[in-house]
Amino acid sequence: MLTAHAYSGGNLAAVLAHKAAQLYPPIPLTFQLLIVPVTDNTASASGVPHASWRENEHTPWLTPERMLWFRRQYLPHESTRARWDASPLLAHDEMFHNVPRAWIAVAELDILRDEGIAYGKRLRMAGVPAEIKTYKGAPHPIVAMDGTYCLCE
Repeated sequence: MLTAHAYSGGNLAAVLAHKAAQLYPPIPLTFQLLIVPVTDNTASASGVPHASWRENEHTPWLTPERMLWFRRQYLPHESTRARWDASPLLAHDEMFHNVPRAWIAVAELDILRDEGIAYGKRLRMAGVPAEIKTYKGAPHPIVAMDGTYCLCE
């Protein structure tokens, strides 16, 4: 099983799943656990290509401005952001065939929601089992919430 956490955790887990499958001999990973993953480091606040960036721009904690700050720290050279090893959603079709099955959690009110869903759909199109779980009414930090957070304020 492959999982990671923090800003780049889901991103790193997805990238490593692709890398492990390409090695000779391949590393036999059996599962990807991706929680609110960044899968497209070319996404923008404009909502292109992922509408959730625009739809959820005012949701608490992970705003587009904050996400772009994290991106600049993680990938300071803009020219590297469209590479598959920075944006696994942009990997070539044939690269998806050998990665392990996945469980992908996305939060309905997260700017990253649509890219997580898109990654799951790419896996499915390649014949890789992928379950996508959307947490309704939840923002990005859903995993860190202890049940006292209220979306009603």
